[in-house]
Amino acid sequence: MWNGPTGCPTRPFREQLPPHPGPVATWFYPMRKRLFGLGSRTYLANSGECMPTLRVLVTGSAGALGYRIALGLSNRGHIVRGFDLRPQRLPGDHRIGSLLDVRALEDAAKGVDAIVHAAAVPERQNFADELVPNNIVGTHNVFEVARLQGVKRVINTSSIRVTGGLDWESGCVGLDRGYVPGDHYGVSKITGEVIGEMYSRRFAITVVSVRLGWFVRNQQEANLLSSLKAGPRIYLSHRDAQDFYVHALEQPGITHCAIYVTSRNSDDSAFDLEPARRIFGFVPQDSFPEGSQWSSSEDFPSPLMAPSLRPNTDPSKA
Repeated sequence: MWNGPTGCPTRPFREQLPPHPGPVATWFYPMRKRLFGLGSRTYLANSGECMPTLRVLVTGSAGALGYRIALGLSNRGHIVRGFDLRPQRLPGDHRIGSLLDVRALEDAAKGVDAIVHAAAVPERQNFADELVPNNIVGTHNVFEVARLQGVKRVINTSSIRVTGGLDWESGCVGLDRGYVPGDHYGVSKITGEVIGEMYSRRFAITVVSVRLGWFVRNQQEANLLSSLKAGPRIYLSHRDAQDFYVHALEQPGITHCAIYVTSRNSDDSAFDLEPARRIFGFVPQDSFPEGSQWSSSEDFPSPLMAPSLRPNTDPSKA
């Protein structure tokens, strides 16, 4: 349906977002050409304003997280192109390729306004053979392709594992704790964040590094999370993850930031969610097990060698 004189499409309630901070609406329209370029318009929920429809490349679009990101952005009216090693489940534009194939990645990024980088080798795999080429070199390639193609916004998927060496069972971890990795996977995500900061500073690319909580892929993982003391504190529902990536893409006035993102978790998240609310207007809704749909389907398997999100405490197996 269409709403009022602005001619902007409305969305079902669950697809609408909490209001962005008030000042945004007053200066967003004049800045939209400089920030995003010209294009058709998408309704900015509850603000009374419109924003241009963005063309977005989503890496890792065949995975569980990439699927929800692409779905959320498509539902908002944005034009999504997927990029992955295998076909994606959603219909639409999709390119098959590797992050290590710069030519394929650059071809996929042609004409887009933003990149959402969700592709990665998850969990504790061999550092030199798997984590370095995919999570570090691959992330570098994404930022370099953004620079070459003039893409002005990259949403980089990081992880709470950048502080995996801290206690998640009590207290609240804030951005002031810096980097405290508990394993090589955390190191690979830290390196991705540092690369993103450098590209933002040197090449004027807006970069948001999203430190995701435990995005549970299937029922097996849900059962495991519920058995861990810290599990319900680090949970991130499918619905809240989808909503945050929409906020991260659409929020203007950002140069660079790293941000913790989990679900509400009965107001007992292991991480400080206030920056996500203050900067992006993001207010998570769910507590475990709300907001996710799991099955025994093999479409979204758990990562190889990943019995738990928590770092392995045996140094010989890090």
